[in-house]
Amino acid sequence: MRFIFWCVIAIMCGGNLPLFAQNTLGTPLLYSYSKADFEGGSRTWQIGQDSRGLMYFANNEGLITFDGNSWSKFSLSNQTIVRSLYIDPNDRVYVGGQGEFGYFEPGPAGLLMYHSLSNRVSTTYGSFADVWNTVGYQKAVFFRSHLAIFKLSEDKLTVYPARNRWEFMGSVDGRLFAQDTRLGLLEFENGKWHALSGSAELKTQLVTGVLSASQNEIIITTSTDRMYRLKGKQYESLPTRSFSTRDLYTPSVAKVSADEYVFASALEGCLIRDAQGKVLQRISTTEGLPNNNVSSVFVDRQRNIWAGLDNAIALISYGSAIKYIRPSVDAEVTGYSGYVFNDQLYIASSNGLFVAPLSDAVQDHSQVRSHFSLIPGTDGGEAWHLDKVNGQLWLGHNRGVFSIDSGKATSIASRTGTWNFLSWPQSGHQTSFTNTLMGTYQGLDHFTHSQNSSVYKGALEGHRDSYRFLVPDTLQHIWASHPYRGIYQLSVDATLDKYTAQLFTQQDGLPSSYQNYVFRWNDRAVFATENGIYAYDRARKLFSPFSKLSVFKGIPIRYFRQDQSGNIWFASVKRVGVAKYRPHDRHYQLIYFPEVEGLHTTGFENIYPYDNFNTYVGAERGMLHINLEKYVDKLEKPELVFSKVEGVGKHDSLLYAGFGLHKSNDKADIPTLDADFNSFQFHYSSPSYGTHANLLYSYQLEGYDHQWSNWTTERQKAYTNLPSGDYFFCVKAKNNLGIESEILTYSFRILAPWYATPIAWIIYTIFLLAGFFMAVRWQRAAWLSRQQKHEDEINRMRYVYQLELEKNEREIIKLQNEHLEDEVLNKTKELASTSMQLMENAEALNKLRVELGKIESGEADENDLKRVTALLKDVDKNRLHWDQFAVHFDELNDGFLQRLTNLHPKLSRNDLKVCAYLRLHFTTKQIAQLQSISVRGVEVHRYRIRKKLGVDTHVSLSSYLNTI
Repeated sequence: MRFIFWCVIAIMCGGNLPLFAQNTLGTPLLYSYSKADFEGGSRTWQIGQDSRGLMYFANNEGLITFDGNSWSKFSLSNQTIVRSLYIDPNDRVYVGGQGEFGYFEPGPAGLLMYHSLSNRVSTTYGSFADVWNTVGYQKAVFFRSHLAIFKLSEDKLTVYPARNRWEFMGSVDGRLFAQDTRLGLLEFENGKWHALSGSAELKTQLVTGVLSASQNEIIITTSTDRMYRLKGKQYESLPTRSFSTRDLYTPSVAKVSADEYVFASALEGCLIRDAQGKVLQRISTTEGLPNNNVSSVFVDRQRNIWAGLDNAIALISYGSAIKYIRPSVDAEVTGYSGYVFNDQLYIASSNGLFVAPLSDAVQDHSQVRSHFSLIPGTDGGEAWHLDKVNGQLWLGHNRGVFSIDSGKATSIASRTGTWNFLSWPQSGHQTSFTNTLMGTYQGLDHFTHSQNSSVYKGALEGHRDSYRFLVPDTLQHIWASHPYRGIYQLSVDATLDKYTAQLFTQQDGLPSSYQNYVFRWNDRAVFATENGIYAYDRARKLFSPFSKLSVFKGIPIRYFRQDQSGNIWFASVKRVGVAKYRPHDRHYQLIYFPEVEGLHTTGFENIYPYDNFNTYVGAERGMLHINLEKYVDKLEKPELVFSKVEGVGKHDSLLYAGFGLHKSNDKADIPTLDADFNSFQFHYSSPSYGTHANLLYSYQLEGYDHQWSNWTTERQKAYTNLPSGDYFFCVKAKNNLGIESEILTYSFRILAPWYATPIAWIIYTIFLLAGFFMAVRWQRAAWLSRQQKHEDEINRMRYVYQLELEKNEREIIKLQNEHLEDEVLNKTKELASTSMQLMENAEALNKLRVELGKIESGEADENDLKRVTALLKDVDKNRLHWDQFAVHFDELNDGFLQRLTNLHPKLSRNDLKVCAYLRLHFTTKQIAQLQSISVRGVEVHRYRIRKKLGVDTHVSLSSYLNTI
């Protein structure tokens, strides 16, 4: 009966999957690209990856490339199908087509250019038709057609014609193999092909792959879904798989890990097998493939599986820490809640409750080989919530409450739909939880518990509203939330018969009356709002931001749940994330899961963190499973490449097409552009497939930008109106774990326009110097002119001043002369007065002589004596007049008498008088009269004076005196 049960389950869940091929619970996330996306043909024959991470696809319409953002297509010289490809360590892409083979390598500006090699083939083998395999071996490249194998080594082409018909060629573990239709499998050694021995049936089958296995073994696969083991030079068939009911067409195979292989099939999609051929997982249309006809598979460096399908290319994130868990194969259901109970995984969905057994041996539940079954009686309505109540698993359902036991559901309450369950203590016994309150569509319901049973007590009397979230606060209070009304505080009566409700809205401190939710954190109630996490302040009776969870500030939170490690899982609109707790600093690190953005259930969010390896997120297609431990341990740096660099000018120019090296260490090789190219567009991407849309980018144009830009999802940047100079465009990527890539740099130089070139500047300098020289000359001429004018003006002013000065001097001289004349006149008058007095003195002397004569003759009387006495007094007075005369004379003649005395000290007083009279041009007669002597006496006196003065006789005494 057990065998029949599992067979029925396999038929229900597997569809056309071969019997006993049981999938894991988790299936990888899928990304598919239609023919319209990559603009190629309907079939992809082979897939490869270069050293930078770029993907290459041999397609019906040529060679197609993908860098994580943009697709490109390149054609062969004869515009035919590309059947095969091989990428060497230098990223040269060798390809085989229809009647054509050669290689692509970057040409100028990094554009892939095709170089044909088929023209080297002699006419004997010129009709070789399709090249089905292109393989690198040692330092040579081999191209296989049915007619011949062509070896390219050191630019020399060697031909190995088929003895019958070449059907396959491949290399593994440093060995090269080929298949002949009659000789079977051959190995290339020392320049020759040597047949291997083994099962004869291999000769009748088409080999599709050779893969390494453990213990120096090689796995050989065929197009009829057979596997062989090669040891040394001998191969043998692996045991027939027990589930095989028919031969599958498996045209391609690739190694996923040490013991996992992916097979492409024409009917079953992709099959994951172990080295013994056991199917571990099937990935088909049920898991999200566009169709099941897979012609080629390839595993990239991140363990993503690439599949070439009819009219599509699929990317399977096989190595990802995030998986889908779909409980229903027949119809997609929305997952609302998950719970692990008694080693079984339960998923409450939009159409009932599903259960799948787990294994203690597998830590990651998504890797458990199991299947889901629907618990009867729970379908036909939404199963909202799962929780453990009184030692049992309860289900909150659209039709009430169900108790789940041994795969059966028993209805225990059916008044109305139930959202959740809240353990409630017995009155007066805070630690004894013998009651359960339920948030329902219409208020609160009540259960009491005993040791062996639970009794439904019905609804509590109180405000009837939909209470989806309930969190206890105190012994009497419960916080409940309503998405478009606000927050309720429910006060439950001690008898558990009724409750009262108080509504809190924006007026009570909440940022809005809408989209508010209540959750539990560290055994206290916190409130998720449109602006982060809030808490209730009992003292102020207001809500305010909760500082201990400020990491969520400004983030609209729709769901919030703390796990056992202290991490906080949350949903924010379209995003799901975790605030990972760091015990060393008691802070949180926000980690978003962009891979699942928009995939979780919005409006009825639910996250169930079971442990660090298993977290379940309600999704629109079942559940999302996150292995947090594996996710955060994935510390690879994102890779970054330039997709395209364009210069915009009068004629647009492609500077770099995305292939080959984009920069050089030689400054002379830096792209140099004319001044017309002053606008640029940089396209960049990360070949981190599966998560390429989840990276953030930051850029800086050194020489123009002063700092790095903010992080953005944009994968291109344009600059316009750049001035001439050297520039370095730098870009980096960051994943959601905060790990940054290496900085990618593109260097270029913009030449100055002709009017700003060095020659132009030299000409400008010459003109400037000439202009400066002319200006200096002009300025000098102007300065000289001004100086001449200034000097002329100065001379004129000087002349005028001289005239004024002379005029003033004349005036002064005139005034002085007048003053002197006045003084001379006065002195003359005084001198004349003195002279008159002298003359009077002479007259007095004459009179005295007359009177003395009278006395001498005896004729004098007493009156005559008196007159003599009076005359003597006049003579004495006249002597004083001489002294006064001498003073005035010296003043008028610049000290003549003093100088004469100094020159001739022997002159007597009378001598000086005569000299003074001579100086005044007195005549001899006048002098005689003044001296009261005769004229002859004067002449004698003059003679004596001449002698004293030493004046020659031929020199006039008056003339001599005038020279003194």
